[in-house]
Amino acid sequence: MTFAIGNDQQHQPTEAVADQRILVRDDHGGQGLLLCHASRPLDMPGDGIERLLIVVHGALRDSGRCLANAQAAAGDQERSTLIVAPQLLADADLVARADLPGGALYWQVEGWKGGEAALGPEPVSSFAAMDHLLLELTGPGRPPGARPLNVVIFGSSAGGQYVNRYAAVGRAPDALAERGIAVRFVVANPSTYLYFDRARPAAVPGGAPVNQWRYGFDNAPAYVGVTARQSLERYLSRDVTIVLGSEDRDGAALLLEVSAAAMAQGANRLERGINYDRHVRGLARAAGLTAGHRLIQLPGVGHASADVLAAPQTREIMFG
Repeated sequence: MTFAIGNDQQHQPTEAVADQRILVRDDHGGQGLLLCHASRPLDMPGDGIERLLIVVHGALRDSGRCLANAQAAAGDQERSTLIVAPQLLADADLVARADLPGGALYWQVEGWKGGEAALGPEPVSSFAAMDHLLLELTGPGRPPGARPLNVVIFGSSAGGQYVNRYAAVGRAPDALAERGIAVRFVVANPSTYLYFDRARPAAVPGGAPVNQWRYGFDNAPAYVGVTARQSLERYLSRDVTIVLGSEDRDGAALLLEVSAAAMAQGANRLERGINYDRHVRGLARAAGLTAGHRLIQLPGVGHASADVLAAPQTREIMFG
């Protein structure tokens, strides 16, 4: 990966380790602990929950800060919302922190963003971890007569990259839909997106490859298991909103990817988000499919997750 201003920060150990954990398993028998910050005890969340809000951290894996920002945005809605911020640890955390529990899953610093297999203790995809988290937290045991549970998955920056890809290839939302549980995806200010064909809005010199996974479907991880066309149909069938800060347009921003594959999507995060919305809508029209997705620009907002979460437009999507 190439970044406008280095990427040393994401190779530093996370400042705090999450205090809750869920044992996750994948379809191949792999398992490990997914650490989480949460607004309630995950083993006994209590009654009155009508909404599950999952907040995916950015490159710094600061899930505690993400939880706090989401709680501030929730306000009175927190009483009826279980907010969970999973912590997708990296190898840098394993080396530097002595307080990690045994069996905690960890990924390569870039790998967790695109569903790659964990480096240890077993090769569980970061997307399979989300699958299990969703199924576990929406499983049987809700009180009789409780309102149907709504699920929102929010990610900003690198978390937005993760949520964008997961919305296209994630499996658990289909299982939840069969049980009448709606899932809404909110993708905020990511550096790059997953394209569904080889066309790109911006030319790059030298014929550099631009369709490698996470930017396209070449050499996708084993978890994906479907074609780009099948993923497009799945993506279009899901409730997805892209939220962009109107001021997130610095071409030399911290942790902005500037590799050929990234620059082929546009010059900055704002431009890339607008281009991607056109890409998805254009493919939908060509295929005779419906794209009921939303694109929202937040005036005066830059690359700050807290500001995105606090914006009335975002709050309406998550809690309305």
